[in-house]
Amino acid sequence: MKRFCARCGANIGLFEATNLGNLCLKCYMEVHKIAEPPRTITMTICRKCLSIKVKGKWQPLDLSSEETSILRVNQAIRSEIERACKLKIDVSLTPQDMYRLLSGEQITVKATLNERIHPLLEPVIESRDIEVKCDFSICPICFKIVGKRFEATIQLRGFNTRELDQIKSLINKLILDKSGGSHNIQTGAVWEEVDGGVDIKLPSTDIARRIVSVVKRYFKVQTKESYKDAGWDKSRGKPLRKLTILLRSRNT
Repeated sequence: MKRFCARCGANIGLFEATNLGNLCLKCYMEVHKIAEPPRTITMTICRKCLSIKVKGKWQPLDLSSEETSILRVNQAIRSEIERACKLKIDVSLTPQDMYRLLSGEQITVKATLNERIHPLLEPVIESRDIEVKCDFSICPICFKIVGKRFEATIQLRGFNTRELDQIKSLINKLILDKSGGSHNIQTGAVWEEVDGGVDIKLPSTDIARRIVSVVKRYFKVQTKESYKDAGWDKSRGKPLRKLTILLRSRNT
């Protein structure tokens, strides 16, 4: 029994008639085209620390590791394309293109699309050129540091110069590790020398408590915590309370 494509009239077999809705393979592929990705996407990047926004969350970049940074930017671009077209995507990104994007230039990446349009057919693999633009913003950490909106202060008292240098080194490493290399003690905190010691102003109570835990691990200290009302937090709809933690050396 002869069978014909319902669209173009070409001879078809039992497989096409049964599984492809009486369409030849060519017509089926034309009717059920692979989903098209956007021609242009925009990546949001922090102008201060170059963190990149992925699925609403800021992901840090450690430019001291070029390989890690390329993987992170590649993942961010791929995620943005996949979010728009619901396809599995592979993106080709060179180091030169990454640095151009981070400097604000528009780049073009080669995206390889992979979609199975029918469970009994081989996946369709196609390539597209996609323009990637940069939109500079500022991440929450940098916003707080620039605007001096600190949530916590650690007061170091009674430590000698050598001990303060040790603490500074420990804090720098902790901030680097937590931020993925995008911040250090210069960009992620304020180290302020005052009478009797040092004040460390920080953008979050979480990092402050981590620092206290590290200092207590290496030094004998007396600890005292206090809170102070500092206005109204509109984003959270509740009073803004600033934490102060006093660490006093027991060696004095």
